[in-house]
Amino acid sequence: MLRQKEFGVLSGSEYFFGTLAMQKQALFYSVHMCGHYYCDKRYRIDRQGLDCLMLMLVENGTMELQFHEKTITAHSGDILLFDGNDYHAYHTPEYVEFYWVHFSGVNSLELYQHLTRENGGVLYTAQKHAKAAAQIRTLVRQFANHQLVNEAEHARLLYSALCYLAARPSAEYHELTSDDPVQQAVSYIQLHLGEDLRLKQLAKQVHLSPSHLIRLFRARLHYSPHEFIICMRMDRAKYLLKSTDLPIKAIGAEIGYRTEASFTGAFTDKIGVSPRKFRELPLG
Repeated sequence: MLRQKEFGVLSGSEYFFGTLAMQKQALFYSVHMCGHYYCDKRYRIDRQGLDCLMLMLVENGTMELQFHEKTITAHSGDILLFDGNDYHAYHTPEYVEFYWVHFSGVNSLELYQHLTRENGGVLYTAQKHAKAAAQIRTLVRQFANHQLVNEAEHARLLYSALCYLAARPSAEYHELTSDDPVQQAVSYIQLHLGEDLRLKQLAKQVHLSPSHLIRLFRARLHYSPHEFIICMRMDRAKYLLKSTDLPIKAIGAEIGYRTEASFTGAFTDKIGVSPRKFRELPLG
């Protein structure tokens, strides 16, 4: 067992180093260091920067993080994900037990930035992210149990934890009941893809103002109504291109495009290939 010789780090605390071969650093997320700490109020980290991202799971007690001129308090079960390259400081006012991981990897910074935007900050609350917490515990325990180094498994656990942070809990999906205005709008869109689905008209169908409907869509579905309509139209177009012999112009008309050129342009912009090329691509 390793023990960190820092003020406030209590007996039983452990930390571990991860070493990823150079040729694999371009392929996998990699753990620089990780650990499982028990700390009292003497514990404090104050640093100008660290060349990695930081992931913390508070198991018991309280952790206070200063980041981007804000004080963020994490309690039992909460998770913190922040960019160690920026100035940060953290401490516990009394006691904390926490797991921590310093990591980096391909697109990890971009994923962190996306998660932070979607979450509205670096704190992820316990009641919504138990699955992410389980991945973090498993990752650190693999090091603690001296299991054979498996870079791909470490990368999988890290990525799974981050994906669970991105996922909305199932309860949010259950909120879309038949009398919910967002669900009503979604049902209307699905039944009228070939019609003029302007925002004002759609809002009128569900008895909301356009601005209120946009806010509800973004809160529930993480799309604007316009973005959602485009996605639904493209999904329907892909199905028709693969399952029917309808001319491309007819498919465009069925999902609301007046000309073949406008449909082809929209499809190519969204999907990355033309409708004709998509139809030729093999399935599976």
